[in-house]
Amino acid sequence: MTHEDRLYTRPVRRLFVFALALLLAVQLALSLYAWSLSERALLPEFGRKAQTTGMALSAQLARALEHGIPLQRLEGVPEFFGDVLKQNRDLAYLRITDSTGAPLYGSTQAESSTPEQFLDTALPLLHQGRTVGHLHVGVDRSYIAGRVRELRYDIGIVLITSLLIAFEILWFAVTLTFAAPMRQILALMTSMAAGDFRQRAAPAPGATIAARLHALTARINHSFGELLRSAAALREASPQKAAVAEPLLQRLRQRYTFGDAQLHDAAGPDGGAALAAGPHAGGIDPGRQPRIVLVRVLSFLFMFAEMLSRPFLPVYAASLPSGAVAGALHASLPVTAFLLGVALTMPFAGHWSDRLGRRTSYIAGALVVTAGLAVTGLLPDYYALVAARAVTGVGYAIMFMACQGYVFDHTDSSNRGKGMALFVGAIMVAEICAPAVGGILADRIGYRMVFLLGAAVALLAAFIAAAVLSKGPAAAALPAPALAGTPRRADATQRSGADNATQGGTRRAPLLARLAHNRRFLALSLLSGVPAKFLYSGFLIFLVPVLLSGLGLSKSEIGRYTMLYGLSSLALAPLFAHLADRYNAYAPLVAAGGLLTGLGLLPVASGASAELVMLGIGALGVGQSMSISAQLVLVARVTRTEARDAGTGPIVGLFRLLERLGAAAGPVVTGALAARRGAAQAMAFLGVAALVSSLLFALVFAAAGLKDARKRSSATGGDAGHDGRSTNGPETAA
Repeated sequence: MTHEDRLYTRPVRRLFVFALALLLAVQLALSLYAWSLSERALLPEFGRKAQTTGMALSAQLARALEHGIPLQRLEGVPEFFGDVLKQNRDLAYLRITDSTGAPLYGSTQAESSTPEQFLDTALPLLHQGRTVGHLHVGVDRSYIAGRVRELRYDIGIVLITSLLIAFEILWFAVTLTFAAPMRQILALMTSMAAGDFRQRAAPAPGATIAARLHALTARINHSFGELLRSAAALREASPQKAAVAEPLLQRLRQRYTFGDAQLHDAAGPDGGAALAAGPHAGGIDPGRQPRIVLVRVLSFLFMFAEMLSRPFLPVYAASLPSGAVAGALHASLPVTAFLLGVALTMPFAGHWSDRLGRRTSYIAGALVVTAGLAVTGLLPDYYALVAARAVTGVGYAIMFMACQGYVFDHTDSSNRGKGMALFVGAIMVAEICAPAVGGILADRIGYRMVFLLGAAVALLAAFIAAAVLSKGPAAAALPAPALAGTPRRADATQRSGADNATQGGTRRAPLLARLAHNRRFLALSLLSGVPAKFLYSGFLIFLVPVLLSGLGLSKSEIGRYTMLYGLSSLALAPLFAHLADRYNAYAPLVAAGGLLTGLGLLPVASGASAELVMLGIGALGVGQSMSISAQLVLVARVTRTEARDAGTGPIVGLFRLLERLGAAAGPVVTGALAARRGAAQAMAFLGVAALVSSLLFALVFAAAGLKDARKRSSATGGDAGHDGRSTNGPETAA
């Protein structure tokens, strides 16, 4: 067992498991208690509701009787009762009977042969001190059972989401207050025990032990510097004595390392020896351990703030008067405005994050999101909603790139995969928690309050970032902006490609022209990447709330359905990534994911139901779990030739830009289909489009593979001088 495991890894793990177990036990106990109380709490509520409604109606009927109108001759009672029932969906029937119990009036949904199915509340109708009849208010017991079941579902959702949120907060708190300081202390003590006394980066405020060790290394380096200055003075004053002392200095240099570790790392392997001589002069400063888990909670918070409104945003937009905007654009335009803001800002956000620093850019993005969500919640105006959603998209893109850049700043090739897994994992957890929580809250406190709650979460994220992220510009030479397609990296790599674009006196075509002739890249972008994001935004973000709301489901139910996508992605994405790596099945998984999504969306053509919509959501989650991770691998494989000249950054950036433009188009096109054919047929049409695009993608890759196989066969048969493109062209096997 290493010192690291014994001193802090195992204790931290045990502390973490104990805290989670304690939280789980408490949450389970509370949930079970609430579960047992749900029916007992709701039955009296419905009884009181029936009693209150009946008293209000009987008072109105009593006033009519006081005017001398006989109970048997009241007019308009059925219509009046019908209006009351429309406004109170929890009531099953209203009925008036005479003093003998014979029914006189009734707007009823009940069968008199099954009275046991209803909770009946009878109130007397009095006239001149005597009972002339009764008003019966009925509540369907099956409706009560459904409400109890829905409440219990909400209890289960609250249990799951609260545990996930507690996990994120606990991980963040343990890392910030214990694991990271202990890791730094252990690194310093290990280095000092090995004879490495180089000066490290100053510890964070509050890290008392690390600060003392840092001060100790400073004093040791200062003493060694004084020793060197004394030796230099001795050489000038007494060369003979200096010659006697020189072997001692050489032994100190051989056994120990002194100097500034940060200067040594900046100097590189060539300049480091002059700055910090000794056996430990190389390597990365162990005191600067990556704290990539800090970005996980920041990623979770900004995604959570944005996704709270997912179960109801199109429905809320449709409820606002829009003036000139009508038809398909009415409900879909706010969703498209957000996605378009993200798509147009993302290419520049990475460059801004590099220049301003991760802390500053994240805080700026969080404040922009806070402003956008606050305006959405405070101003119930359609055009304000559209503008605020576009502003929120801008802030979202800035925060996203700041978090991604932070991961690349604090990781290297040995742990970058882990860092990105933490980043993506936080997004998946937010994808699970936020829609469910937002739906429950929308049913209880209203749409606008949920937007304001999202603004408060984004503001909290800004305060946390200000407290935990370090100031200053980002690290140099970041791959993250390149992955996002930022202009700085793209320009640099394209200039590099232009400098090397002359081979044998022939200038290569521009990057876009070369990619336009790469059939595999076009198929991957236009037949897989764009359709995947189109389906995600058009179906999951826009159509699911509209369709389920039309089927009569509550916002909390819509949130529960939507979280199925996040659950399937979180559970299955690592499995499919492993299978793709193991069997080299990237293209088959991309095609299979699209086909599965299409098949899951088709059954709704025979008739819309909540179960079929759930099937479509599950198919989308599983299908995109299969294809998303494999797509980026294929991008790198099918563009090897172009990447040698232009770099991978601009190519991946172009692919991501096309994806985001597809996402922005999804709600508008889907809304137009829903307005013309109905929401169910629009969902089926999306399924057909997914099937067709996936089949075409598979055909293009299969045809390209056969072409490459024929080229390789002819090359091995002796035609080596064919034209040299079998291995270097854009059709290189994926």
